[in-house]
Amino acid sequence: MAIDWLLQGGHQAQNREVISEQDRERSEIIKECYCPNGHSILTDSGVFQGHNGLTLKLRNKSREGLLVISPIIGDNDRTFIDFERVPCEIVEICCPTCDEPFPIYNACPCGAHLVALFTSDKANFSKCVGICQRLGCLHSELLSERDLRLYNRQDYF
Repeated sequence: MAIDWLLQGGHQAQNREVISEQDRERSEIIKECYCPNGHSILTDSGVFQGHNGLTLKLRNKSREGLLVISPIIGDNDRTFIDFERVPCEIVEICCPTCDEPFPIYNACPCGAHLVALFTSDKANFSKCVGICQRLGCLHSELLSERDLRLYNRQDYF
């Protein structure tokens, strides 16, 4: 059994769905998103289907850079800025304004953590979306508040 398969959560029978244009038009779009200190992370550093992206600082032991992700739930469009993407690497996800790391919401099936990005300027775990810290994980796209609660209740973690 390949270690990459295990690291990417292959043992959890995860599936990635193809998002059609029709689905994208009906998708939930994050219109507000904040760090734990209340800084907005929606910026025009990347624009996805006419919507500003969520800009996150990625950090590991040797380097840091930015990641701009689509604000559309389930869309995996992203742009790396000054950061070399290494598949399966676990990175710290921080606010690009204050460098505060986003708090851990829960464990991810891949062995990394899901971090909470707040949809209110107050750090409230009942108003958040999540993303995995492992680059390339099936949960390295935005997960809705509903999906985060569903995973937690059904003991996926």
